[in-house]
Amino acid sequence: MKSAILFLLFIALNLFFGCRQSSNLIKDQTPETETNIDYSIIYYIHADSDYLYHNSDGDRIQGSTQALNSAIEVAQAAKSGEVLIYHHRRERKWLGLIPRSSSQLYHFRFGLMVNQINYRHAKNSNAFLSDEIKLTHEFRTLNQGANHRYYLLYFGHEIPIQSSRGYHRSQPDVEVDTQSFANGIRGFLSTDTDVFDIVVLSTCNNGTPTMANHLSSTSKVMLASPQNLHLSHMNSSKMTLLESYPEISPLSLGRSIAEQSFQQLEASVNSTITLALYDLDIVKNYTSSFSQQIDEGNTTTQFFDNIDCADVLNQDIARFEDGVETWFKPAHFGRQASKS
Repeated sequence: MKSAILFLLFIALNLFFGCRQSSNLIKDQTPETETNIDYSIIYYIHADSDYLYHNSDGDRIQGSTQALNSAIEVAQAAKSGEVLIYHHRRERKWLGLIPRSSSQLYHFRFGLMVNQINYRHAKNSNAFLSDEIKLTHEFRTLNQGANHRYYLLYFGHEIPIQSSRGYHRSQPDVEVDTQSFANGIRGFLSTDTDVFDIVVLSTCNNGTPTMANHLSSTSKVMLASPQNLHLSHMNSSKMTLLESYPEISPLSLGRSIAEQSFQQLEASVNSTITLALYDLDIVKNYTSSFSQQIDEGNTTTQFFDNIDCADVLNQDIARFEDGVETWFKPAHFGRQASKS
């Protein structure tokens, strides 16, 4: 009888906590009159899918965990800023019945973790990033300096151009595309006039005219790859330059991240490597017409992966290089090995 009562109590407690969307493991203990923060960094690490890969030694590596560890190191070094790290994990259930809060938010302020929150997504019909936006507005500080800046780093699979379902294993009905992504990340900002200094996309194939066009009103700079790029391969450790070089420009910061990431990839990857830094204030002047030109040429439906538009657009291609810096290394093998 005693065992049965304890079991029922266990079930009741799990039902109670399972019905809650989030639970705070570490309580914010910072004073209301704290010093203003100089910047906010938001990491979104998508782990509700398969990110297992093998390194050159054959070791099994979980890319999402590697990205998380790097983000935490940046957060601990952010002595004058605030960092929110969302680790979107696959959602599971106790005994196959009771929903668990599997995803996590790590909230740092002035280099200290002030909140650690387990959360789960409300329902499949939620808009992309809506739960993370809600948590951001609930927990972030309102004490922002006059020259406060925003930065966003997204680690995950390719964000498709066309509306697609099944991006999340646990939320297959949530539609994810470049438009819903651009709409979603705007929700992290405090006001309608705020923009990100830089958006970093550690994803495959998202360095496109379409993505740049969608982000042109949301961010000053975009760092992304027009081709394949594994989740963990954009190294974000240079975000610590916000401490050692507080006045660093978005382009200079993006360039530092790109150069370090490219050097690491160059030393370990035999396939094609392409990173590109986009000054969105410049490229927004032609991305809309460029996207239309590509669509009219029907080039987007002929290939599984992105290609260099110079291969298919023969006229006026030079002007589409304005505002773009590219890091490129061809594959060590195959028909593209000699490409410059």
